[in-house]
Amino acid sequence: MRRLLCLLSLMTAASIGASFHMPRTEPALSDIARTTMIRSKRTPLRMTQPSEDTEMPSTSSFNKKRIIPIAVLTTISATTIAAFTGHLPGPLIDATAPPFFANLPFGVLFAGSYEAYPQTLIYRDLGATVISIVGASLFVKACTYPVTVGKLQPRDSRKIIHTFSAPLFILVWPLFSNAYGARVFASIIPLMNALRLYLAGTGGTGDNNNDRSTADGSENELAQAISRSGNAEEALGGPFVYVMVLLFFTFFCFTDSPVGVISIATMAAGDGLADLIGRRFGSNNKWPFNKDKSVAGSTTFVSGALVASFGLISWLTGFGVMDPLDLNTIDLFVRLLVISVVCAAVELIPAGDDNYSVPLSAAILSSYLLT
Repeated sequence: MRRLLCLLSLMTAASIGASFHMPRTEPALSDIARTTMIRSKRTPLRMTQPSEDTEMPSTSSFNKKRIIPIAVLTTISATTIAAFTGHLPGPLIDATAPPFFANLPFGVLFAGSYEAYPQTLIYRDLGATVISIVGASLFVKACTYPVTVGKLQPRDSRKIIHTFSAPLFILVWPLFSNAYGARVFASIIPLMNALRLYLAGTGGTGDNNNDRSTADGSENELAQAISRSGNAEEALGGPFVYVMVLLFFTFFCFTDSPVGVISIATMAAGDGLADLIGRRFGSNNKWPFNKDKSVAGSTTFVSGALVASFGLISWLTGFGVMDPLDLNTIDLFVRLLVISVVCAAVELIPAGDDNYSVPLSAAILSSYLLT
């Protein structure tokens, strides 16, 4: 009985305390709906639509910005894994090859056995690849940015990149090791440049050259800088052929043979300087059979190709990454002069694209004269 009284007293005290702290009654849902309907009648709801000039963020543009970094990381990672797992050969042990293949620039593909790819050489080639990619990006940016601010004409920027990008790339080849797989690492640089040009050339939408809603800013800048008229589609022409030629000779020749070096130097320095000098000093000395070419440009072609070929071969042999040629300096100079003159004549032919006709001619001549 005493417990029952205590329980009743506690329940009474709790009910009295709750009465002092009763929450304020919230309006019913029907009241809220009624108030909302009244207000909606007084103030009509206005729906604003984006105007046609409003630029909405493009999903494809956002995705395209990530293509280059993802491609670089994926390619470098795959190449590094292939080297660590023994799928890329190391230094060459036996350089003997069948007689037929021995005369080809890439005859080493059919040569004897290779050592394993040491970790030290893998790290060296990986570092050289990263340095080359960063250096190539900075060089291209240095050539394209003046175009965007109006300090340089797109045609001049195009030829500056054409003239110096490949020789500068060859200058860093001594950073790579003597492993045969090093050429695979080195080939990543022109491969990524080819991807950039493809994105730049396919980034435009519509007929207006400035309408590139799906293009990334850096690729749009590259397309404008390397095109003659500012049309992004020109990136898929000569510049794309240029980097594919560079990729081919880097992978198949690299430091095995001077054929690749001469072909690249003739295409880059010879053809590039010929256009830069010819447009400024060749207006009064055009060739009678090709009014688009000049004597000044052709002379510069021979000089640029000769100096670049001789200098790059001396650079690579001096660092010991390329075997010295069995020729004295004068004999080598004369043979390179013959190659440069013939390639300059090929460049005068109005048919075809000199981005592949010139290096092809240089490769054939150097294989015959220097191998």
